[in-house]
Amino acid sequence: MNTIAISDLLFPAFEKYMLRALPETFSMEFFVEFGPVEYWRALLPQFNIQSRAISLHGPCVTLNLANPDDTQYLSRYEKDITFGKEINAHFIVVHTNEQWSGNKEDVQNLVIERLQELDKLAQKINGPRLAVENVGLLTNNLFNESEYLELFTKFPNIVSLIDVGHANVNQWNLPHVIQTLNEKIIAYHLHDNNGKKDQHQPIGTSSINWTELFKAINTYSPNATKVLEYANGTFKSMDELLQHLNAIESLMTTK
Repeated sequence: MNTIAISDLLFPAFEKYMLRALPETFSMEFFVEFGPVEYWRALLPQFNIQSRAISLHGPCVTLNLANPDDTQYLSRYEKDITFGKEINAHFIVVHTNEQWSGNKEDVQNLVIERLQELDKLAQKINGPRLAVENVGLLTNNLFNESEYLELFTKFPNIVSLIDVGHANVNQWNLPHVIQTLNEKIIAYHLHDNNGKKDQHQPIGTSSINWTELFKAINTYSPNATKVLEYANGTFKSMDELLQHLNAIESLMTTK
């Protein structure tokens, strides 16, 4: 399996058809909250999902585990996990939080309790693994670097997805994080930014030290999927994307 994947964030909605031309050697990740299961069941076969690895991005715009009033999380994830099992998805991305308020420790405990429930649900369904992503920028960062690392001592079945853009804005020591979690990391969201905003720019176009980062990735988590999560409009065609992938190929294999 090729460990490089493309997120449909790059080609959403009416542009999604462009992903049909992505060679089968690349994996794909889909934001499934933007349509019912019936929509995805009808749409995904055109992307040759039987011939490539697939991951799903769980709800993050219309669901917030850190909001005590958001009580639909179990039913929402049950649908996604069940569908993920149906299409043999590799993993499902889970955000710990979106905007939150109140006592930080109380909100953390709420999220941890809900992650435990989701973990049990995933085990019951025997579906894809849940990959918890580091999210929340600056003051919205509910779990800082050390607290995020500690999460994975609480859940034996849940794995980590490291979003390097988020970590860069929050000034995390990424080589340390990667070395600490190592094989617990199932995937990365790769994109660049100026260290101040979550810009989802292409690799190598802004402030991240990619040579150092890929050395750590390829040393401590060589089997992790590298998901390019670029902003819509970054590339206008599949040809432009493939040219970019060719240009960064040697960088991504740095050891």
